[in-house]
Amino acid sequence: MAANENERFNQFAAVVAAELLERTKKSMELLAPEQQPCSVLPFIQTPSFVEFYQELVRVGILPVVLSRRPVRAIVGDVDWAREGREYLLTVLDDRSNAIFTAWEFAWDSLWDERKIGQDGGNSSQSKPKKGFFSALFGRRREEKTGSDGGGGGEGGVMAGLHTMLTELAEKRGFLPLFHDDVRILKALPRLKPGRVAQAWKEISQYHHQEFYLPEPEQAKPGVTSDCLQKWHYNLPDKIGEFLVLKAAVDLEHVNKPFIGKYIRQSARTQEEAEKGMPYLSIYWKAMRNPAPVAERHTL
Repeated sequence: MAANENERFNQFAAVVAAELLERTKKSMELLAPEQQPCSVLPFIQTPSFVEFYQELVRVGILPVVLSRRPVRAIVGDVDWAREGREYLLTVLDDRSNAIFTAWEFAWDSLWDERKIGQDGGNSSQSKPKKGFFSALFGRRREEKTGSDGGGGGEGGVMAGLHTMLTELAEKRGFLPLFHDDVRILKALPRLKPGRVAQAWKEISQYHHQEFYLPEPEQAKPGVTSDCLQKWHYNLPDKIGEFLVLKAAVDLEHVNKPFIGKYIRQSARTQEEAEKGMPYLSIYWKAMRNPAPVAERHTL
């Protein structure tokens, strides 16, 4: 690669990294409650995870993304230093763009334990920086040896990100991750922070109209729950659930009976609720029942 091509690629890489990190960080910050929760929160709503996530993406995920040939093909002859972000946004507006595809590939390839040297890519370039797991997680790389049934050669096994993040959860103060939470991390760059902000603004407005306006102007009971349900199912996988959980922490009157009723209305059985809304169900169980006080109306 010629010197000017190298420089252009480095500028491209910097623009991609900045956009993906800023976009995903902003969305997670918007999902984080402002008030003190009554229980441990999911990873995506915990500041300590958000801080850690930035470094994880920088040294573990982005090297894989930037190594993929379709991503490198985007570089072209764009002046990335001057107009790179504007051009990148047009690329990201295509939901099937190569960057999102490579991002999803990176999380999938690192999520589960795997044999050393079998990272799922077809090139030695599609690997994170050497030793990034041990450096980030403060643990020695575990290499388990074993032989296959046919008496083949031995191979080390490296733990995946799911295992390592779950181990980290207690230290960092967030709930252990479910295995399919990789879907949340894979979809995060597709979520525009403005949409999360719009959802929370609307939820807050309906909450104010239902609980704080004078009687003649007051919205009918249940509009807050209806608005939460609307966004719960219009936002990407689990993001709506996190907004409901944020409401349970930050909004007065969105208390244990409110959330219990919300869960019952959103699922046919307790088992279905815990499977479909696992984090909200965990938090609801930890919530305390409100003191018996007279309210203008109950849900």
